[in-house]
Amino acid sequence: MIRVVGLGLEGVASASPRGRRLLAQAKVIVGADRHLAMVDGCAAERVRWDGAPDRLCELLERHGGASAVVVASGDPNLFGIGATLLERLGADAVDVEPSVSSLQLALVRARVPAAGAAVLSAHGRPLAAAAGQAASFRRSAILTDPDHDPGAVAAALREAGVEAAARLVVCERLGGPDERVREGTVGGPPDGPFDPLSVVVLDRLAAPGPGVGRPDDEYQHDAGLMTKAEVRAVVLAALDPGPEDVVWDVGAGSGSVAVEAGRLAARGAVYAVERRPERAEQARRNSARSWNVEVLTGEAREVLPRLPAPDAVFLGGGGDEVGALVGLSLERLRERPSPIPGRLVAGLATLESVLEATRALGRAGVEWRLSQVSVARGRQLGGRLGWEALNPVHVLAGRVAR
Repeated sequence: MIRVVGLGLEGVASASPRGRRLLAQAKVIVGADRHLAMVDGCAAERVRWDGAPDRLCELLERHGGASAVVVASGDPNLFGIGATLLERLGADAVDVEPSVSSLQLALVRARVPAAGAAVLSAHGRPLAAAAGQAASFRRSAILTDPDHDPGAVAAALREAGVEAAARLVVCERLGGPDERVREGTVGGPPDGPFDPLSVVVLDRLAAPGPGVGRPDDEYQHDAGLMTKAEVRAVVLAALDPGPEDVVWDVGAGSGSVAVEAGRLAARGAVYAVERRPERAEQARRNSARSWNVEVLTGEAREVLPRLPAPDAVFLGGGGDEVGALVGLSLERLRERPSPIPGRLVAGLATLESVLEATRALGRAGVEWRLSQVSVARGRQLGGRLGWEALNPVHVLAGRVAR
């Protein structure tokens, strides 16, 4: 059993009562230099750790095994080594005793309720991902690092669409005798320099929705060759991406479905596959502000086997190969460990494609439902209001159990 104890800036005094007992009983304490400096009063041997998870298990085996304790910051089960070890070794191998996390303290110091707040990290992680997720929340707390300081966080929040007037609080050295809390806005954050491990709190009056079915003119596209807004909304409802899902958009075209699926699968990943290089570049431009959309250029049959198994697949193209792509997608959907059924959705323009796709689903024993989505948009006609019909699209959806 690996025991991990969280510490605040006041060292052993900031540990929980159980954490202090574990440290007192330990024969070996393993941690980074700054954490080891906090436990100078403990009798245990101290062993320096460079932060690499693979190296940690080796150090523990060499220096005491069951009698060793790992020290880390705040709540190691949040974004720290505790969460990493639980994922790698399993619940039976790890015992985490947290202290109060800097994210909790930051929300308190900023006078922001913690309930419903997003707890995010740009510490050794992509800043765009933290900012993109924060953009969909009213309140959030974001860990920073020397490369992603509060000034960079504010800039990333603006890029992600957060309004410049939103309240932004920078919290530094929380829990220590020289802690500092300063307030500004996303458009005018407090001046640097900042402590390397600051926390940024974002506090807004309201947050937007996920942006499903955004207007077509928000995307670059070729002569209207894209999944239209109304059809996109139907497709995304059928795909039903979960927050941590892997989504494929095959035949991505402009990438509009991938971009909106990425906002729904905010902690997941979306892979947009497009065989035409010029369309793939268009999709990259449209997804430039998406933190979890990767556009891949190539033939689907060659690209898809290299991707992680999906939770949801959208086939926006395929032509004569739609049956083969349905079969390949079903194979990969059945590789998932999740008990939640996978989703396969296709947006098909022709009856021939519908027949080929439904036959492929039938051969695989997958039940399906088929809808024809016909949309007419209002327009001005000689000073009067009329309707302009769009080409109908067939939306085919199936659910795939393991």
